Order: sequence, then structure tokens, then C-alpha cells
Amino acid sequence: MRTITISGNLGKDPEIRETKNGRQVANFSVAVRKNRPDENGEYGVDWFRCAVWGNRSSTVERFFRKGSHVVLSGDFEVSEYDGKTQLGINVSDFDLPDNKTDGGNSKPSGNKHGAKKPPTGGGDAIDISDDDLPF
Repeated sequence: MRTITISGNLGKDPEIRETKNGRQVANFSVAVRKNRPDENGEYGVDWFRCAVWGNRSSTVERFFRKGSHVVLSGDFEVSEYDGKTQLGINVSDFDLPDNKTDGGNSKPSGNKHGAKKPPTGGGDAIDISDDDLPF
């Protein structure tokens, strides 16, 4: 098993669907900024196609939006489609570090440990347009 944890921004709102056998899944893509600039000084992004299965997909549907910063962990997979390499994650755990509290009533983050928002100022925002999506 190959497990990975990523931190990035959603490229668009999640798509929720139900499989033939009645199982619900949330599909979305996440852009993860590369750590090092290229020869032009630009930081690129790697795109990950993500899937959250079962009841937790309802939490994704409720709180994940285009541009949301998320932290995800899960099983990593690589596939080829139309000659392009696609990176994918079957998500087993997730968190919304940007999640704000409202008068002490915090929104559920999907994190079973109830992690708090990490200190800010550690990363740059990623500007994503629909033209940037590889699919």
C-alpha cells in the first residue's frame, strides 16, 4: 500500500454521485504547489484526482468548495489516460485548515482527531482558473 498526505487547493467544487450498487462518492481535484521553482522562477502545481467514499462524501459536499485549502491522506495511485499520467488518491482522512469557527460552533472537518487550524503565514495561495484544470 502506498499512502500519501497532501496539502493544496480544490480546482473546482466536488462532484457527488452514487455508484450502481448505491455507494456514494465525492470526486474532486486538488492542486499542490511544487516546492522548487522551474528555470523561469515559476512554481508549478501537481494535480491529484481525489475520491472520498461513503458517508464522509456528504461532509465533502457540504464544506469543500473551489479554492478551499485542504489536507488529505489516503492511498496513492498512478494511472495513464490519453497518454497523460494522472495522480490519484482514495482519501481516508481529510481536514479543512481554513475552517473558521462561528461563536464556538465549529464545522466538522472530517478529521477524527479534531485538529485545530495550523499557524498561518507558511504558504502562498494558489490562483486557479478553470483553464488551468488538466481535465
